[in-house]
Amino acid sequence: MLSHEQRLVITNVFHRLGWALAVAAAWSVGVVFLGYFVELLIDRRVDSFLVSLQGIPGVLPPVFTMILLGYFLITAYDDFKWTIQNGISRKTLWWGRLIALALATIGIWVVNNLLSLFDHPLASWQAMGMQLLVLLSSTLIFQMIGNGFGLLNRTWKWIVGIGLPILFIIFLVALIRAMMSLNIGYQHNEWIGPNSALWTILSSSSTWWIIWGITMVIVIFLSKFFNDKMQLRRD
Repeated sequence: MLSHEQRLVITNVFHRLGWALAVAAAWSVGVVFLGYFVELLIDRRVDSFLVSLQGIPGVLPPVFTMILLGYFLITAYDDFKWTIQNGISRKTLWWGRLIALALATIGIWVVNNLLSLFDHPLASWQAMGMQLLVLLSSTLIFQMIGNGFGLLNRTWKWIVGIGLPILFIIFLVALIRAMMSLNIGYQHNEWIGPNSALWTILSSSSTWWIIWGITMVIVIFLSKFFNDKMQLRRD
C-alpha cells in the first residue's frame, strides 16, 4: 500500500509532467498544422492538405518521449525542494518518483503505440516489449543523471555538463587510436577473433542481458545515492 506522502509525490510528478506533455503536444501540433496550412495557401490543394493532416499524430511519440526523459533529467532538485517544503522525507521522495517514473513510462509507451496506429500496424509483442524496456532503461538513466545534477549548484552544472562530454569524447578518441595502433590481426587472433572465447561470450544474448541487469542495478543505486545526498541550497 502506498502511503499518503508517496501518493502526494506521485500526484505532484504527474501534475507537472502532464502539463509539460500538454504544452509540448499543443506546440508541436500547432507548428506542424501551421506549416501544412501555409502549404495549403500556396498550393491551393485541399486534398493534399487533408492527407497531410493524417501525419500529425506521428509527430507526437518522439515529443512525448523527449518530454518524459527531460522531466526526470531536469526536475530532480525542484521535486526535492517541494517535498522538503511539505515535510516529506527523501526516502518517500525516492519511492514516489520511482513509482511515478514506472507508471509514466508505461503510459507514454501505450500512448505512443496507439498513435503509431495512424501510420502502421502494431509491431510484434516482442518488439513492443523491447521498446518498453529501452524506454524504461533510458528514463532511469536520465533520472540518475538528473539526481546527480541536483547535487550541484548552477556553476558546477555548467562545468560538469560541458566538461564531462568533452572528456568522454577525448577518452573515446584516445581509446580508438590506441586500439588501432596495436595492429591486431583480427581474423586469427585467439582473443578477439571470430573463434575466440570473447567473441563467443559477446555473441550470446545472455551476456547482454547480464550486462543490462548490472547496468540497471548501478544506475538505480547511484540514483538513490544522489537522491539521499541532495540538500537545499541558494544558487
